[in-house]
Amino acid sequence: MYITSREKAIIELIIKTSGKHTALSIASSLNVSARTVQRDLKSVEKIIHQFDLELTRNSNQGLVIEGKNEQIFRLIQHLTSSGLIDQPPQEKKLRLLLAILEEDLYKTQVLANYLGVSSTTLAAYLDELAQWLSHFQLQLIRKRGVGVELYGSEANKRRALAHFFLQYFYEELIEKLFLLEKGTIAEERILHYFIPEYLREVISLVNAAFQSAPARPADSGHLEIILHTTITLQRAELQFYMEKDATLPKSEIVAEFDVMLNISRQLEQFNPALSESDILYLALILKGTKLREAQAVPYDSIVLAQKIKN
Repeated sequence: MYITSREKAIIELIIKTSGKHTALSIASSLNVSARTVQRDLKSVEKIIHQFDLELTRNSNQGLVIEGKNEQIFRLIQHLTSSGLIDQPPQEKKLRLLLAILEEDLYKTQVLANYLGVSSTTLAAYLDELAQWLSHFQLQLIRKRGVGVELYGSEANKRRALAHFFLQYFYEELIEKLFLLEKGTIAEERILHYFIPEYLREVISLVNAAFQSAPARPADSGHLEIILHTTITLQRAELQFYMEKDATLPKSEIVAEFDVMLNISRQLEQFNPALSESDILYLALILKGTKLREAQAVPYDSIVLAQKIKN
């Protein structure tokens, strides 16, 4: 049975307090959003249903696990003895993508051991990832007896990574950025990748860059720029260099180039100066984001985005 540590913590809280905890109070106890807990509660219902138990709410929205005492005891025994799997498949695919992006060649057995999965499961993950990466003109090649290699341009690798986060971890990103802005996040890497100090500084600089601009990115575009900039910063630091492209229409992105150039200069405290190709890449990302007029509802901070989502 697949149970994460957070699902286990939720079940234990409900059993111990029986009706005193609501979804909101559990979220506060576990330092996650209420939306995350609501999503986890759906999984919890499926888990306890296998023990002939039911998740109900009392008149105060307090959560209760109802059923025979012996079944609750069986559930507790299972939670105590079972090996918890903290990472859902999509998170393991993220770790797989990150590993492949940071190494030229990876042995399949090494990858399987790293993810804690069987060779068969790894093969399935690689098939799914290869199909997804093909949309970004990237080829994931497996060579028998050699390993796994990813072929394609650095620009497409960065685009793929940013879009993987946006497509599969959007809500988690909003939640993590909310906690980062509050100063309550203690992770060394956010979502296995982002360095908190880098991300915090990029958010501050991007917010400042568009504070008085006549047009600024919509919320989704705002997050996209933050991700692409941080990914560029971290990839450049690892010496994954952007290829020079003579076809880039620099004359058409002068304003965007100036914005990203200003941001990149202020990021030099973390990293050697980004190359012109890096800045052109980020300028094109900025050019492609949807803009809205400054007179529209302002994007004050990640906190506002979190409140709106709640």
